[in-house]
Amino acid sequence: MDIYIYLGSYIVLLIGISIYISKSSSNEDFLIGGRNRNGLGILLSKFAGAIGVSTLITYTGYAYKFGWGLFAMSIGSVLGYLIFGLWAAPRIKRISLQGNFYTQGDLPAFITGNKKTSFITNSITSVVQFFWIVLSLVGGAKIIAFFDLFSYEIALLITTVVVLTYVLFSGFKAVLITDIIQAIIIICFLSILIYALIGLEDLTSILTTSTHENVQIGSIIGLVLYGGLSVFGLADRYQLCYAAKNEKSLKLGMGLAIIPVLMIAFLLLLIGVFIYNHNQSLDPDIVFIYAMQNFLNQSWLPLLLVLFFAGLMSTADTSIFAVASHTISSKSASKDKKVTSLRYATLLTVGVAFILAYFWRSIVDITIIGAALRMTLSVAMLYVINKKRNSGRFIASAIGGVLGLLIGLLIFGPKPTIAITVLIASLLGLIYKSK
Repeated sequence: MDIYIYLGSYIVLLIGISIYISKSSSNEDFLIGGRNRNGLGILLSKFAGAIGVSTLITYTGYAYKFGWGLFAMSIGSVLGYLIFGLWAAPRIKRISLQGNFYTQGDLPAFITGNKKTSFITNSITSVVQFFWIVLSLVGGAKIIAFFDLFSYEIALLITTVVVLTYVLFSGFKAVLITDIIQAIIIICFLSILIYALIGLEDLTSILTTSTHENVQIGSIIGLVLYGGLSVFGLADRYQLCYAAKNEKSLKLGMGLAIIPVLMIAFLLLLIGVFIYNHNQSLDPDIVFIYAMQNFLNQSWLPLLLVLFFAGLMSTADTSIFAVASHTISSKSASKDKKVTSLRYATLLTVGVAFILAYFWRSIVDITIIGAALRMTLSVAMLYVINKKRNSGRFIASAIGGVLGLLIGLLIFGPKPTIAITVLIASLLGLIYKSK
């Protein structure tokens, strides 16, 4: 019974806040958060969008497999967050004020003066973000069903209905504000669960444990490339830049968002190594689930359920809004018409994602492929952020990134090294120069 009380309270809170803020929200609030978000809001939203249910599984699996080598694999993420936050984000914000941007594609279109760059950018980024919507829904619902908390269908339905409701009411402002709540829940609830799971003696043992497998150099290179570049390729990062109050808030939020991410990585490291000390024959993909199922007292399941839903919704809502906002056109349309179009696009996006998630029920090895997908636009976006104006080079680099992904999958399969082929193909695309 406690499970339903916790979950019900969480859902009522999210929807209630959305309805409340919708009463005083403008069209600009709905479309881009009002362009007045402070540094803390940007930080927590960036963090929440980066930490989903799949993160809990994959980071714990990496920790189980590589131990403290997990942090060697996080070097790229640290570099990526700092470079984007301190260098790119202020530039993006500054340029966006000249063109009143709403989508990722608005940036290259403004810099190059070619509307085709906007269409190509928004098309690619919509596919990438839609991939993460389905991933979030499938992964979260699958795990919740595994614990017999709800059936897969019910977990999927609850999630999609709740996210759809608050996005329809308040748009991007709802995404940003609910991200703050979800970020706090993820950090606090995961900390509480680890406190309930791991004792002081276990902690001492964890700090001195070395796993038997080392991180291979190819994986390190691939993950450094991914961590350093992927932040430049996703639409929600650009929309956060447009939504920031000013450059100072943006630098603070984007640059420091890596701190809670590393905090979560450390907490998941504790779980991974803790389980390694108890059982060294597990599939890394099931370590988090195994820990919660076998070592966590059942009285903590309500917190675990809310943690899963928070992680699921924090990534799903961001991607849903990104896809919906990047698939509507008519930049010249009035804001009223944009809001209406965006609501219809949100309904369509969530409906299609729900159908795919309903029939596709296996959690595939999406981490590496998804990482490479995130990189397909990175080099091209870096090109225009640096105020390079040749549209042919931008388009060739973007298409090259997609081709590099396909070539890498054919040659290497789903391994971190495909990040190298994406990077090389994207860079080769910059050789082409249109008139």
